[in-house]
Amino acid sequence: MNRNNIPSKAEQVRTQIQSMKEGTIFFPDVFENIGQVALHIILSRLVQQNRIIRLGPGLYLHPRFSNVLGTYATPSLEDIAKAIAIKEKSRIIPTGSYALYKLGFTMQVPTSAVFLTDGSPRKINLEDGRIIVFKRTTAKNLSFHNPTVQLLVASIREIGNGNITPEHREIIQGILSKLHEEELKQDLILAPYWVRELILYERNIIHESQRPNRTGTS
Repeated sequence: MNRNNIPSKAEQVRTQIQSMKEGTIFFPDVFENIGQVALHIILSRLVQQNRIIRLGPGLYLHPRFSNVLGTYATPSLEDIAKAIAIKEKSRIIPTGSYALYKLGFTMQVPTSAVFLTDGSPRKINLEDGRIIVFKRTTAKNLSFHNPTVQLLVASIREIGNGNITPEHREIIQGILSKLHEEELKQDLILAPYWVRELILYERNIIHESQRPNRTGTS
């Protein structure tokens, strides 16, 4: 490797990064015509200079300063997972505890997230200790039309049959009250039988509560 070429290559990398929108997650292969060794040196120096942030193996961030936080904004696990999915041209959907968090079943921000995918299964350990797991799944599980219905089904499955509390039911009813009937029916065929029956039961409760009270009318 000719180290004399590094300054010009470094300027090329810096210019390309500066052209990115702040908050952009990027990968080393976006830089063309630069050898891997030289690129590793350049990116390492930019990390040391706080010009970019290394999120994990082969994952970098053009940071965005948040006036509210008083520091650089950290992308969510889902933001990082989506960037990886776009790069790999794969589909992903949140599941497990991350689905619970997104729908408000828990207020605790998860430090790990599992995504079902039709891409490569793997586990990614981020620099800040957070973890992203991609699990290979069938096309059926990725066929939901409405992302809210998909998250609701995933959340109920995570809670488990027989573990639904009154607090859970209140959240479920709140979510269902905002969904159109056709959207729900279209996706419920993809849900396990017990999940489908529970959702339909809670939907019926909403319908009953919305009926006008005819008590005392002639």
